[in-house]
Amino acid sequence: MTSSDAETDQTTELPVVRETPETADTPETPETPEAPETPEAPETPETPEAPETPETPEAPETPEAPQVPETPEAPETPETPQVPETPETPETPEAPQVPETPEAPKTPAASLPLKVPAQSRLPASVITLLAAMGVFCANAAFVAGRLGHDNSEWANRAYWLGQAFILIPIGIRLFSRRPLSKRDTVTLLVVLTIAEYLLKVCYSPTSFTFSDELLQWRSTTNLLNTGNPFNVNYGIPVGPHYPGLQLVTVALMSATGLSLFSAGLVVAGVAHLLFICLLYCVFTAVTRSHRVGAISILIYYTTPDLTSFNSMYVYETLALAFLGITVLAVWKLSVIESRQERVRWYIIAVLGILATVITHHVTSYVLTLTLILLAVVCRFTGSRAAARRIGSLAAISLAGVAIWIATVARYTITYFTPTVQGMVNGLNSLLGSGTSSAPSTSLSPLNDQLLEGVGILATTVLLVYGCWQVWKAYKSDSWIVAMMVGSLVWFGDLALRVGFPDGQELAGRSATFVYIPVSVITAVALTKYVNSAVVRNWRATAMAVGAIAVITLQFDGLANGWPPYWERLAGPYQVAGVERSTGPEEIAMAQWTLAKLGQGNKFATDIGNYPSLAGYGYQNPLQNVAYLFQSPTLTPAIVLAWEQQGVQYILADNRLSQSLPVGGYYFPGQTTNTDQKLPLIDLTKFNSSGIPRVFDDGNIKIYDVQGPAS
Repeated sequence: MTSSDAETDQTTELPVVRETPETADTPETPETPEAPETPEAPETPETPEAPETPETPEAPETPEAPQVPETPEAPETPETPQVPETPETPETPEAPQVPETPEAPKTPAASLPLKVPAQSRLPASVITLLAAMGVFCANAAFVAGRLGHDNSEWANRAYWLGQAFILIPIGIRLFSRRPLSKRDTVTLLVVLTIAEYLLKVCYSPTSFTFSDELLQWRSTTNLLNTGNPFNVNYGIPVGPHYPGLQLVTVALMSATGLSLFSAGLVVAGVAHLLFICLLYCVFTAVTRSHRVGAISILIYYTTPDLTSFNSMYVYETLALAFLGITVLAVWKLSVIESRQERVRWYIIAVLGILATVITHHVTSYVLTLTLILLAVVCRFTGSRAAARRIGSLAAISLAGVAIWIATVARYTITYFTPTVQGMVNGLNSLLGSGTSSAPSTSLSPLNDQLLEGVGILATTVLLVYGCWQVWKAYKSDSWIVAMMVGSLVWFGDLALRVGFPDGQELAGRSATFVYIPVSVITAVALTKYVNSAVVRNWRATAMAVGAIAVITLQFDGLANGWPPYWERLAGPYQVAGVERSTGPEEIAMAQWTLAKLGQGNKFATDIGNYPSLAGYGYQNPLQNVAYLFQSPTLTPAIVLAWEQQGVQYILADNRLSQSLPVGGYYFPGQTTNTDQKLPLIDLTKFNSSGIPRVFDDGNIKIYDVQGPAS
């Protein structure tokens, strides 16, 4: 094979070897064969090409040195000293390897092919295939659950095997020491997000069954039917005052002709993916490393409700995307020097703030607090110009929240009052008596509890170490310091879990925001640990330990997040099971009530039928109705109580007598766990009381109690 043939072969391999963005220069390599065709003397005719660079006036040897990084000129470097020696011509095939490193023309030529081509054994394409297999395995477990195998060990193992196929390869690749481009990093995070979202869809592939989704479905249906986004929603009265999700969904339906269910899945899925991608951009900008930014996202995936509640068709899902847009725009404002560019990003930030304010209450409050924190930290770290810009945005956000509550969402104050009062009472009880007022809840399996304990301990240790590293090395970096301060809320979140009524639920909901700064600081801690002198000789082992720790935390988030362990697999009806208490029978019953009884009737019902009545039935189910079902006889005191409460219909589900409630409660408003099965007579006593029975499908019975009871 001639020397020119050898050079051509090698140049065609360069784009494969080098996957970095610099490969854009490699297509010019076909010029290299020109050097061998004019062996020695033609070096003089090559001088016309020299005007392409400012080096031409110099001797032929001089321009070739600075052009080592450029693929076309580099092959001439070894030929110049070897012109008298014709036998050295076969060395030209190695010349194209010189551009791999600009430092030296010869020594890297022999060593670089051993490092640069050393690609991972888990490329993005293989990881994508493994993730698809994981979705298949987990979905097979869901199908098995629907067929009655929801309590079988093999179905449960199939679900966790599917999650392992999704999480482990991505974690290993991101913690690998092999080179990883930004393109591959983004690909892995997109694959992770889409795979987990597909599992959420596979859990309930034909209709909304999650209670919060049913309530948002009702608000969107009201908007479609009336054109008014502020129609009353009995299940979540504050919801219609934040109509951003409904407006976006109806717009998509009008543009595409999709059904409400399909459009809702698209809106939720795109918003969730956009939020993760925007968060990755922010993390990468703050840490100045796309690898550390990706590890931060992996840690954020340990948030208990991220793959479930935060990807549902609920208004918080869309608001999180707006929050991500706003935070990214604020970061741009703090680093961009061009006034024109700053104006553009400022407008984007204002629009993101306004969109968040009208979409979700809590997210808008968190965004306001975040902007205030950033402005204060920038002021104390010396970035006064950035502090003024961010401070003005914080003022706009605060004013927007206040104006929206005062003019449109006044019910928000009423909505949050019981929650705030419960937290105050819990704090007083904890400080006064040293005991928590939080009600007991049904315990998770021991394995899940141990995993949760390990996760909390590991996160706390990494967080403390990360805060120390930030304070020691990054005190002048406004964004890192702001993340450190924000991450301290983690300890308040832990107190919320154990010291307040509904603490577990509140902590789970707040974790969506708390884990954002926690993820960055713990990623910094892991990075510092891996690069420390202590583990320098065992860096590969240290990275493996880090990968195992993060993957374990991810499984902890799945095991102790939503759905709870008793509904981890889709399956048949479950007593007081919420999602698994919403099936075809319950949906048909709820639709019957809307068609025959009209909307807004006050119903006394159990927890399982509550979401269906509020969503599909557009009824007004009441809280604190357990007294109706705790006696084998209908007494005058019970009749008086329901009259004072304004009950119009009583729904009695005979299936409640078959087992204990998996969630601990039979009826909405209960605060203590039920440890005894409900007697059937407590449910059927209305049959012998002369109360009209307007609906009966064998399991579910509805009684009209608007007239006098005999």
